[in-house]
Amino acid sequence: MVKNISEQAAEILINLKCINFSPKKQFKLTSGKKSPVYCDCRRIISFPEEREKLIDFGISKLKEKPKFKKISNIAGGESAGIPFAAFIAQKLNLPMTYIRKEKKKFGKNAQIEGLLNQKDNVLLAEDLMTDGGSKLKFLDAIEKLGANISGIFVIFNYGIIKDYYLFKKKKIDVISLTNWSHVLNVASRKKILKDNEVKIVESFLEKMKVKS
Repeated sequence: MVKNISEQAAEILINLKCINFSPKKQFKLTSGKKSPVYCDCRRIISFPEEREKLIDFGISKLKEKPKFKKISNIAGGESAGIPFAAFIAQKLNLPMTYIRKEKKKFGKNAQIEGLLNQKDNVLLAEDLMTDGGSKLKFLDAIEKLGANISGIFVIFNYGIIKDYYLFKKKKIDVISLTNWSHVLNVASRKKILKDNEVKIVESFLEKMKVKS
């Protein structure tokens, strides 16, 4: 079941151009480095049919986790995680919040928008997971409020971090729909990438410390 979801999700992401390949004329990243791949999972929000399918996949995977029944709030990380949190919260009929990267400089100086209570069991929703650095501020905000972190849900996981995210010596479940292994399988099967191009991508990912 999990493999089936991962392969289907990978195919959807490729079809929607949420994952792009350019082994020859490589993409320039924010860091200035060149990359033969580029991820843009935000595009998903513009495709209602595929979007719903991916969210249904996500809920199926969440239900496999023992903590699922205790989740009482879905939190989206600013900004890419906000729509995915909304889609999941709507499907599960649960309260939703979103978390800013920084506190507002005016009004109530809030970092968390919406109603999040102490002792809530929170699922943090994001579009993707790379090295996890961007998640720290969101997890910090949840913890400072006194709420519990039940897990992190992402559409796509690079594979630098696998099944658990280590946050202040706590292991937090990472639930993802797919990863590079499945994406490259689909790209190879559909002949989107030639064998030598797959090797170029794999070499890049290895340098990124992506675990197979």
